[in-house]
Amino acid sequence: MFGNIRNLTIVSAMALGMFATAVNAEKYEWGNVRFDGGGFVSAVIFHPKAENLLYARTDVGGIYRFEFDKKTWVPLMDWISENDVGLYGTEAFALDPNDPKRIYVLAGTGYFSKGRTAVLRSEDFGNTWDTSYVEMLAHGNGMGRQTGEKLAVDPNMGNIVLCGSRTKGVYKSTDYGKTWTSLYKVALSSATESSLNGVNGVSFVLFDPAQGKLADGSTATIYIGTSETKDNLQVSHDGGATWEVVKGVPTGLMPHRAKIVDGDMYVTFADGPGPYNIAKGGVYKYNIKAGTWTDITPFDDNEKEGGTIVHEKNECSYGGISIDPKDKNHIIVSTLGQYTGRHVTKDEKENYGDRIYTTTDGGKNWIHGQHYNDIPNIDANGTAWIPGNAIHWAGSLEINPFNNKEAWVTSGNGIFMTEDITAKVPVWKFMSKGIEETVPLDIVSIPNGPLVTAIGDYDGAAYANINESTPRHTPTIGTTQSMGYAPLSGSLLRTGTITKYYTYESKNFFVMYRSDDMGATWDSLKTELKGEKGLVVLSADGKVILHRPDQSATVYRSDDNGASWTAVETGTQTQYARIVADPADPKTFYVMNAMGTLYKSTDAGKNFVAQDARLQNEGAGEYYNGAGLIRTVPKKEGHLWVPMDQAQVWLPKGFSENGLAYTEDGGKSWNHCEGASTAISVGIGKAKEGSDYETIFIWGAAKSGDPIGIYRSTDKCKTFERINDDMHQFGGPGNGQFVQGDMNNFGVVYMSTVGRGTIVGAPEGTKFVTKISRINVSSSTFMQLEKRTLHVNAPANSTVELYAANGKLAFSTEIGSNAAISLNKLPVGKYMARLKDASGKTLQHRVLVIK
Repeated sequence: MFGNIRNLTIVSAMALGMFATAVNAEKYEWGNVRFDGGGFVSAVIFHPKAENLLYARTDVGGIYRFEFDKKTWVPLMDWISENDVGLYGTEAFALDPNDPKRIYVLAGTGYFSKGRTAVLRSEDFGNTWDTSYVEMLAHGNGMGRQTGEKLAVDPNMGNIVLCGSRTKGVYKSTDYGKTWTSLYKVALSSATESSLNGVNGVSFVLFDPAQGKLADGSTATIYIGTSETKDNLQVSHDGGATWEVVKGVPTGLMPHRAKIVDGDMYVTFADGPGPYNIAKGGVYKYNIKAGTWTDITPFDDNEKEGGTIVHEKNECSYGGISIDPKDKNHIIVSTLGQYTGRHVTKDEKENYGDRIYTTTDGGKNWIHGQHYNDIPNIDANGTAWIPGNAIHWAGSLEINPFNNKEAWVTSGNGIFMTEDITAKVPVWKFMSKGIEETVPLDIVSIPNGPLVTAIGDYDGAAYANINESTPRHTPTIGTTQSMGYAPLSGSLLRTGTITKYYTYESKNFFVMYRSDDMGATWDSLKTELKGEKGLVVLSADGKVILHRPDQSATVYRSDDNGASWTAVETGTQTQYARIVADPADPKTFYVMNAMGTLYKSTDAGKNFVAQDARLQNEGAGEYYNGAGLIRTVPKKEGHLWVPMDQAQVWLPKGFSENGLAYTEDGGKSWNHCEGASTAISVGIGKAKEGSDYETIFIWGAAKSGDPIGIYRSTDKCKTFERINDDMHQFGGPGNGQFVQGDMNNFGVVYMSTVGRGTIVGAPEGTKFVTKISRINVSSSTFMQLEKRTLHVNAPANSTVELYAANGKLAFSTEIGSNAAISLNKLPVGKYMARLKDASGKTLQHRVLVIK
């Protein structure tokens, strides 16, 4: 398995003839549209005795193993099925200290798969897995997910594995994790499913082999930490039969992580489970034999009024801790959820995250290389979007046991590594290549153009090459829930929220950005939106915008580029349903309601009218069970494809079996596909050579009894063939609920996930081709820059105006219906171009970069 598609390179169309067409369409390669990181890596762990064996676990995207020779991460849980998608939330892992091949993972997400939890176990470095479903509940995306580890293997008897839970205490296995029994009921809770979020229970389990063995050879002494502020560190000296509270633990705090070295236990504390909503904490050393505690919380030299330097303890919250196996006095710790450490690349001045402290004298003195006058201490390491993003939520920190200068730290956006933690200013490289933890929400494959993505938290990107790290959409808005696309003009639209921070408060602003150059640049619309984020739709010619704000049942319409909005009634029971624009007729929009009735607008979104033909097969049931992601077909007016199923864990198979339907007359009549028994998501891709219709992809099944997977049809859904396999299921289409084909490369398909990034599959040997060119239409208003010539198509007597960056008018000319305007006399730079009709109404505006 691999993080990105291998040997797939985007080349110009001119070079196409150099490569042979793939002949084996049955065999697919699987990987990711490259982003790098993009989510919370909860922990990293080295094997203590096997060199170059490092794992990472994520909160929503499974676990990874690092390949040191290739400097990339390898995903290990792509076999997860849709019914078990919650197992992508990994809460803890453990390595057998005496058998490097063995790894255990506690997995489960409260709000997925009805909270189903399992302990996964592997005997071959995570290449293959066995699964034991357990009654203890995990929530890999809950508060405290960076504490730990809750799993631990007995260093004296590898068949004994202990596991702490969020709600039911500590469990024990004596058969290498196959079966489990309750060992100790502590930190109990009645929380289930989503209510697990705020309950962390047992934060870590820790064996101490130095204190002897029991008669059977197992380790006698075990410590547990709990996410409570009282009696939160306990010890058993009889293998877990009885327990006692460790005295002298700092009051009002919760233990997060602990290490035992030569009779001393080192513990980090915070005033909550984290990784956020915490403020206080500390770092303490516990001498086990003497039963005494020493406060070794880092001190800072802070300048007070008058220039006096004061030595002050930093009593903020702490998460990660690691101790040099070659020198117990060499310790590193990380703050958690704090923003006092300066993190800057070579091109930045200010950026803040957690501090990472180092001591070489056991905690008497500490330093951190993140001061105001430091040289850059962050290395983007080839990831285009990471500058401006700090190391934050640093809950796990590890020194390489075979190289004590090398240290790794986790973050809310990925993993960082320094090659020299002993340097005055350690430089932290972003080391997340191969980890793809974004949550894809929408995608557009533009014919003769780039692949454009919309993702949670990190905006998305416009890709000329899916294997290259690509900058995020700029300006950034965080979560981009959908992407509006106008195929006749090439325009794109996205909406989101930006936050501005003031001295005593912060304020959110709802924003909308438009691109008229296929996502290369984005222009802010002057608009007052009726709500934040949500669905955006562009008419085929880009002149009409529909916006359904997040969590809103109301749709708003604008035909003046967002300057004004009016509410639109889309029909009964269409709340939250996905609206789509006809790709060929600018006046037509569609939306499907929960009863299987299609509502259609033929007046550019002003009114929606119910169509007579119902979607369901006769006797299929009253409700439409689809996810709402209906698809149009490029250049084909009135062609719609509708998946009629959902993943439903309460059904015997875990999904419904209504199938796939399509219409070629805008919903006047419906056809049901004989080749698909289940269609949870549907996508459209480039037609196979010689075929007279586009390729149809589904997440579903061809026949009843077939496994759920990604299927492909090249004969207009008469037959479907499965193109993925059981080792490449990725938990199904997750939050975004999409599969979608590539419009420039036959057979290539993309799929959303719950946190494994944007999946891409391609027939083995595929050579990606994209040719980004001007969209040539004669019936649509557009402006397109080619070199220094601006091509314009507009009504007669229209005017083109160009404004310089300072806002001054730099150029103005009246045109006929078509024009090719030379801009050779204008200086190099960025300009705002406005196209106005004879009455002065703005028809289109876009940013031009003249080189």
